[in-house]
Amino acid sequence: MKEARDRFQHLDMLRGLCALGVVVSHVRSLLIVPYAEAQGRGLGELLLFTIGGLGHECVIVFFSASGYFVGGSAFAAMRDGRFSWGAYGAARLSRLWTVLVPALILTALLDAAGAAFGPPGAYDGALAAIIPSGPTPAEPANHSISTFFGNLFFLQTVATPVFGSNRALWSLSNEACYYLAFPLIAFGLLRGFGKARLAFAAAGVFVLASAPTEMALLGIPWIAGAFAAARPTTRAPLRAILVGAASVAAIAFAHASRTLASDIVLGCVVSFGLRELATFAPIGGLYARAATGLSNISYTLYAVHYPLALALWFVLLAPVQSQPGPAALAQMAAFIAAALAYASVIWFLFERRTEAVRRAMKRLPFLAGARATNASAEARQPN
Repeated sequence: MKEARDRFQHLDMLRGLCALGVVVSHVRSLLIVPYAEAQGRGLGELLLFTIGGLGHECVIVFFSASGYFVGGSAFAAMRDGRFSWGAYGAARLSRLWTVLVPALILTALLDAAGAAFGPPGAYDGALAAIIPSGPTPAEPANHSISTFFGNLFFLQTVATPVFGSNRALWSLSNEACYYLAFPLIAFGLLRGFGKARLAFAAAGVFVLASAPTEMALLGIPWIAGAFAAARPTTRAPLRAILVGAASVAAIAFAHASRTLASDIVLGCVVSFGLRELATFAPIGGLYARAATGLSNISYTLYAVHYPLALALWFVLLAPVQSQPGPAALAQMAAFIAAALAYASVIWFLFERRTEAVRRAMKRLPFLAGARATNASAEARQPN
């Protein structure tokens, strides 16, 4: 177990920093005026708005990392004949729901508090001109029961809006789509072309075809991550430098252009950067503890931070935003610290119990049936 943790130490750090990057981006957009309104345009301001504007790119990296970890291990298990749909379903659903269910409930509570003590109409989009990442008149915070259950079953941006103010939840419908579609296709094609397996592949294609076009295409970085994981490599410093430089260039390109094509390029380039990071020697001490800690809470931090930050801004500061400077940076630090502390508590209460939830879910009849169906399908197929 320690060897596995050491192997992924730098990937853990990257995953944690990406979650933190999304938080920084959202907090910056809440507390600080847009770059066009900044009175100073020096190096400090440029760094603040650049680093504090990479939230979307961090999500694309998440897709690549998800493919690397989830897709890579699932495809390897299929290739070796060890894959079980029951175990896979329990692992994926427990991973998603153990965080998502409390995140949805907490979103409703925080939005209610923000509406009660913040500016009138804030959750209906009254301040959209100031904070475009929050509720807008066209897309006010939606707290209906149908939206709650739509988000619970990963239909946000497909059949329902995101729940409440929690705009970050948009990516979970993408993740759920990739978790289902690509393993179905791989299961159908990796080890033969019998009728049963082709039915699995057809089901996977149907899932992708039913998804919005952008969602389906953003699955390309997920697949790239899975392919990168399937071809492990040894450390090669020159290659690592080249891939690292290409990743930085892809991030800059994606940030400057903000197009679907640039997001796909970024995800594919970063996928092979992940493989290079996995070859780096582990580091001990504070770095190791920070990598483990940030990685542990990364999903919870991503899923719960925005309703908290938005409610705090509505209640304490709205509609005021600050010019870049020491006071604004201190406010940002306080908001980020609050988000980290809040996410750590939520992780301790819920996400750290994911393994226990997974074991309980494996005993559910429909997942036990999936294991039996998987075994039957394997028995009918040639090796």
